[in-house]
Amino acid sequence: MHVVDPDEDDPRFREAIDALGRGRFEEAFALVQAMADEGLPLAIHFLGWLHHKGLGTPPDDRLAVRCWQEAARSGIAGSMQGLGWAYETGRGVEADLIRAYAWYQCAVRHGDDSAREFLLELAPRLTPEQILEAESLTMCNDRT
Repeated sequence: MHVVDPDEDDPRFREAIDALGRGRFEEAFALVQAMADEGLPLAIHFLGWLHHKGLGTPPDDRLAVRCWQEAARSGIAGSMQGLGWAYETGRGVEADLIRAYAWYQCAVRHGDDSAREFLLELAPRLTPEQILEAESLTMCNDRT
């Protein structure tokens, strides 16, 4: 299930995606930054992705995580998955497999089907007690 964010209809997203496709990374970054400055959750998520990939800006996983934390609070499932990845790999935050599991689980509950695969891959690395602890965390609310 894909939940459509109302921000997706903003034509600037199409412009930014087009700019990325043409290799105009700085232009894409500027478009997304302007939308993120307006507080658009999907733009904030996208900005995190650009920081993570280093497109139009130097790569910076700490900035990516900050963006994903903000977007996750607004219900952006892709940011929840990004936080799961960050906690699993220790990129931009201290590695924490329990938090990673909790964020992946949250992403799945918010419609990110690809996060289910990450959950299944991570589960064997955790004890049953750790999984119960992760399931007790309330990552889907305001906590990051």
